[in-house]
Amino acid sequence: MQEITMAAAQDGAFDLDRAMDEHGTALLRLCTLYLGDRALAEDAVQEAFFRAWRAGGFRGEASEKTWLTRIAINVCKSYLAAPWHKRRVDAAALDTLLADTPDGTDDTLIRAVLSLAPKYRAVILLHYYEGYKAREIAELLHMRTNTVVSQLARAREQLGLMLKEWYYDEPV
Repeated sequence: MQEITMAAAQDGAFDLDRAMDEHGTALLRLCTLYLGDRALAEDAVQEAFFRAWRAGGFRGEASEKTWLTRIAINVCKSYLAAPWHKRRVDAAALDTLLADTPDGTDDTLIRAVLSLAPKYRAVILLHYYEGYKAREIAELLHMRTNTVVSQLARAREQLGLMLKEWYYDEPV
């Protein structure tokens, strides 16, 4: 897989179909969790792949997955910053996301993660849902590794407080 990616980087060609097959599901999951709306996430992933294709291809400076993830995060950030998004009803978006979870699944954790501030939500999603290390998250988000580690710690602390009763079955 890496050989194909490096060969494509050397040729300057970007195999959009292969990239969509390999990374589409992971990007859709990330964008859905980042934006809280499945339909909006589908649009974001489509735009991310379009931007990758329009860029002329992958240069090989990082892994292809990292490159596409960075593009998808930038698309999500631009969606969240748009004036029309600020006027949306977030409860309806959350219900759309939770409708995709299997019946009987406890959605407390998802709700808690989505209620975090965007900077904390981003590092939690990239670390726990996408499996990136702090150093990789720092590269993706263009910040220092120590900042990522601090944000992860603060996010875990906030989640711990929100989920204390749920996780430990103790009254707060």
